Amino acid sequence: MVFFERKKWLTIALLACLSYGVQAQETKTTWTLQECVDYGLKSNLQIKQAELNGNFSNANLIQARNAVLPSLNGGTSYSLNFGLNNDPTTGILVNQSTRANNISLQTNVPLFSGFQLRNSIKQGQYNVEAALSDIEKAKNDIILNIVSAYLQVILSDELLQTSQLQLANSKEQASRTQKLFNAGSVAESNVFEINSQIASDEVNIVNAQNQKDIAELNLMQLLNLQPISDFEVVKIEIKDPDEEIITFNANEVYDQAQRQMPEIRAADIRANSALVGVNVARGALFPQLSIGGSYSTNYFNLNKTRILDVGEEQTRTQEIGFVNGDVNQKVTTVVTYNNPVTEPYTYLTQLLDNRGGGVFLNLNIPIFNGLNARNGILRATLDHKNAVLNTEIVRNQLRQVIQQSYADATAAQKRFIATKKQLAALELTFRNAQIRFNNGILNPTDFNVARNNFTRAQSDLIQAKYQYTFRLKVLDFYQGKPLAL
Repeated sequence: MVFFERKKWLTIALLACLSYGVQAQETKTTWTLQECVDYGLKSNLQIKQAELNGNFSNANLIQARNAVLPSLNGGTSYSLNFGLNNDPTTGILVNQSTRANNISLQTNVPLFSGFQLRNSIKQGQYNVEAALSDIEKAKNDIILNIVSAYLQVILSDELLQTSQLQLANSKEQASRTQKLFNAGSVAESNVFEINSQIASDEVNIVNAQNQKDIAELNLMQLLNLQPISDFEVVKIEIKDPDEEIITFNANEVYDQAQRQMPEIRAADIRANSALVGVNVARGALFPQLSIGGSYSTNYFNLNKTRILDVGEEQTRTQEIGFVNGDVNQKVTTVVTYNNPVTEPYTYLTQLLDNRGGGVFLNLNIPIFNGLNARNGILRATLDHKNAVLNTEIVRNQLRQVIQQSYADATAAQKRFIATKKQLAALELTFRNAQIRFNNGILNPTDFNVARNNFTRAQSDLIQAKYQYTFRLKVLDFYQGKPLAL
């Protein structure tokens, strides 16, 4: 009794620990990129679905392999008959209620099926390989999506910090302008203008915070996490685009990618599978040969006795007629007969006595079946052509993604370099405008124009940096490089 009590409490403690571990994983607030990738690969539903499809393909392969094995089937029937019916053991008609039980076994071994079984196994192997490539493709997609969402969170956070810094500057400027107004150095309209700018900055902060919340939500959804209120990611130091030189072109990336990307491998494998499918369909034109056997026995309730021995020979006198019709003059003869030795014919004894079996060869020669075989070959051929066409489509899609990512990366790099120069010039303009505005020389409208141009350039510079970083990482990924930030 003590043992069971200890076991019960041990089980409760173990479940509590497991529950705490799951809860700790779900309530984790700070995530690194590697933690996001690892968790996403474990929890993403698309990956689980791809793995399930892979299990289906493997089950189909097992079924194709098992098709070459002998088949063995058994059956039994029990019947109640009324009126005129056949004795299944003798074939004699009887006119009474009967009961019968039949038991049978059949086996069949395929010898030749137009190579359909062998080609079906080969096609199943191709399908399993393609399914494994699909799983790898699903993992690659989730990795790229997580990296993109992760960078988007960091980008939105930097834009939020920029907006907060602008608000702080505006409040500082408002305090300085209020002092100038109190001293009579500037008009009251300057105070109104700077307060209006503060309200605009506060709206920008709200918008930036919303963008960050949406970016975090997108990342949590990719990880299949329940929304976490204080979700944060570890910020990563990202190099400026003008510090790196792209030393490759899009064609070089594509040449490497098409040799190693799982979507290309899956498309090529499915084209080979469809080609084998044509051979499977052609096998329907060949004769089908198999060998088989059967075994059966039965029971009939009217067979109530069983003869064990013919018995000893005996004689008896039997009347066979009268002399001239005189009943007083009988004609007799001696009849010799055997008195058999019998026993009750039990159910199991009947089953043993009524056993029978046979071996057979089946040859099925297709002659005309509504052109089903020909139509099957036509459909399989079209499937193969479609699979070959799909390989080109997948390659074109990969080429377009790489070309677009390369163009976006180079454009973002050029945009960053140009925006950086622009930002330096606009910063000087803004600093000069700030000095003139503080001295009451520049009106608020011109000051806000200079300030907003400087702020916009800061935002453009940040966005160009992150767009370049992501597109460059996509190109690195297609070259087989790790997605480390």
